[in-house]
Amino acid sequence: MFGAFSWPAIASLGSGLLSLAFLAYVWPYRDEDGAMLFITMIGAIALWAFSYGIALLVFDPTLRVLFEIPIWLGTCFTSLLFLAFALEYTGRKDVVRSKAMAGLVAITLGFVGLIATNPWHHFVWSEYRIAPTFGAATVAYTNEAWLFLILLTLMIFTAGAVLVLLETFVSYGPLYRSQTLALALSPVPVIPGILLWVFDAGPVPQLNLAPLLFPAHLGLDMYAFFRRNMFELTPAARRTGDQTAIDDLGIGVIIVDDDQRVINANEAATAIVGTPKPDFLGKSLDSIALAVDLDSDEQRIRHGDSRTCDYAVTVSPIEDSADSTVGHTITLQDITIERQREQRLAVLNRVLRHNLRNDLNVASGYLDVVADGVDDKEYADMLATAKANTDDVLELGEKARMVERTLETDELGTESVPLAGFVDHIAAPFVDEHGGDVANEVPEALTIDTNRQLLESVLGNLIENGLEHGGGAVTVGATATGSTVRIKVSDSGDGIPEHELSVIEEGAETDLEHGSGIGLWLVEWGTTALGGSVSYETDTTGTTATVELSAVVDPDAISGTNASTEVEADA
Repeated sequence: MFGAFSWPAIASLGSGLLSLAFLAYVWPYRDEDGAMLFITMIGAIALWAFSYGIALLVFDPTLRVLFEIPIWLGTCFTSLLFLAFALEYTGRKDVVRSKAMAGLVAITLGFVGLIATNPWHHFVWSEYRIAPTFGAATVAYTNEAWLFLILLTLMIFTAGAVLVLLETFVSYGPLYRSQTLALALSPVPVIPGILLWVFDAGPVPQLNLAPLLFPAHLGLDMYAFFRRNMFELTPAARRTGDQTAIDDLGIGVIIVDDDQRVINANEAATAIVGTPKPDFLGKSLDSIALAVDLDSDEQRIRHGDSRTCDYAVTVSPIEDSADSTVGHTITLQDITIERQREQRLAVLNRVLRHNLRNDLNVASGYLDVVADGVDDKEYADMLATAKANTDDVLELGEKARMVERTLETDELGTESVPLAGFVDHIAAPFVDEHGGDVANEVPEALTIDTNRQLLESVLGNLIENGLEHGGGAVTVGATATGSTVRIKVSDSGDGIPEHELSVIEEGAETDLEHGSGIGLWLVEWGTTALGGSVSYETDTTGTTATVELSAVVDPDAISGTNASTEVEADA
C-alpha cells in the first residue's frame, strides 16, 4: 500500500514543512490588513504540499484517489485566497466582503465537489491509474473538459491577484513597490510546473512539479515579509487613507478620465450634483450639467436646482508615471456664504468710506464754523468734544480703507524699502498729531524687500498706539538674521490691556471679549499678509511689539552700523 520515501515525496513534504514554519512567523501579524487571508493561503499551500507528498507514497489506487480531494482543495483555494489577499492587502476589503467574492467561493467549493465525486461521473478525468515515477506513486489519467475549466478559472484568479498587486506597484510609489512586486511574482515559479503537468509535457508528465517548486514561491513571500515589512507598511492604509481623506474633505471631489467620463466622486460631490452616484459614474461630465472648464485651473460656477450655490472650482491634471495626463481631479468648494459675506463687507465698506465719510466731513466743517462763533466756554467745550468724536469716526473710516487694502494683498507687489528712512517717514505725521517722540534705532544700511503699503499700515498703527497710549515715547529698532528681519516697536506706557491682546490671540471677537478699535487687527492682518508674525511683551516698563518677517533681507547686502535718530514733536 505504501512505498518507500522517494525524492519527489521528500521534496513535497519539505515544501509543506517550510510553509508551516513560515506560517508560524506570520501568525503574530494576523490582525493586519490581509494577514489572515495570507496565513490561510500559506495553510492551503501546506495542505497541497503535504497531501501530494503523502499521496506519492500510496500505491493502492483506491486509497490514492482519495488523496486527490485534499490535494485539489489546497490547489483551488490557494488561487482564490491569493486573490482575496491581494484585494484586502491593497485596500479593497469591500470587494472581499462582497457577494461577488461569496460567489467565487461557491464556485471553488463546487470544483472541489466535482473532484470528490469524479469516480462516479468522470467529468474531470478518466482512466485513473498508478504510473510510478522515480519510485513515487504518481498517477496518469485522461484530462477531461472540466479539468481544463477548473485550471483556467484558477489561473484567472491568480492573474487577477497579480494585476491588483502590479497596479499598487505602479500607483503607490516606492514605499510599497518592493513587497508588492515580490508578491506579484511569487506564483511565477509554480506556474510552469502546473502547465507541464496538465498538458502532459516534459520528461516526467505524471509528476506535478508545482508542490516541489513551492520553496521558490515562498522565498518571494519571505522576502516581502522579512526584508520589506509587508505587514508593517500595507498599501491598504494608503488606499483607505486616500479615500477617507477625499470623503472627509468637506468639499466635492469628482475624478474624470481623459475622455471626460466620471470615474469617481465623493459623497459631497454627489450631493452637489443632486444625482445618485451610480446614475452618473461612467457617464460624460456634461451629463451632470456642471459648467466646468477642464482647461482652466481655477474658476467659479453657480449650480443648483432648488437652491443655487456658488462654487470655487479647481481643476488638477492626473498624470501617470510617464507624465502623461490620464484624467483630471475637480474640486467643488461651496463659497456661497463667503461670497455673501464679501458682498456685505463691500457694501458696508462703501457706506463707511463714502456715504458716512462725506456726511461727517460736512458735519465736521460746520462744527468748526459754529465753534468759531461761540463765546460761551461751556458750549465751546461741547462743540470741541463733538468735533473730536466726529474726527475719530472719520479716522476709523480711513482705517477701514486700510483693512480693504490689507485684504487685497494679491493685487499688491513688493519693492525694496530702506527701513530707517521709512520709519522716519511713517513716524513724522503721528508725532505732529499726538506729540511725544520716536527714537529710530534702525540700522541705516538695512533694506528689506516687502510691500510698502502693508508695512506702513503695520508700523504706523504700532507707532501711533505707542504715542497715543504708551506714554508718548516710542523706540523703533530692527535686527536682521540671515534673510529674516525683526522690527521692535517699544513704548513706555502701561501696556496694551490683556483683554485686547487675548482677542487677537483667539482670532475672534465676542460681545463680552472685544477690542476698542481696529488698530491691532490691522497689525495682525498686515503682518500675516506679509508672511510674518507679530508678538507682544508687556511689563512694568511698557509694551514691545516684535514684527518678524522672513525672506525679506539679502544678507550679502547688509553693511554699515546702527544709526540712531529721533523724530520729535515740533516745538
